[in-house]
Amino acid sequence: MLSKRYTIIVEGGLGQRFAGAFPTASLVAEDGKTRLDTEPLDQSQLHGLLERLRSFAIELVSVHEVVEPQRDHGQIAGGLPEADPGAATDRRDGRAEPPRGARR
Repeated sequence: MLSKRYTIIVEGGLGQRFAGAFPTASLVAEDGKTRLDTEPLDQSQLHGLLERLRSFAIELVSVHEVVEPQRDHGQIAGGLPEADPGAATDRRDGRAEPPRGARR
């Protein structure tokens, strides 16, 4: 099963006494709410964390999946290949120029 990171916002400021109850998340208090930033969780772990929030009668505000850019074989997902900083690509065919002084 695929693991994903989540940002969960709850009502109120959860103090450090709750940190042990949510070991797979970091707690950040801000503006009368608390943000839980999770480690990668599968669906079962996410539901367990949400159930734990409910069991403490903590009001859930929002749950969002954290979308991280994916890299695939030197390409950014949906984008162009990453540039090789050591290669000069002045040629029209896109191939790298050999270093100056090298034989062709």
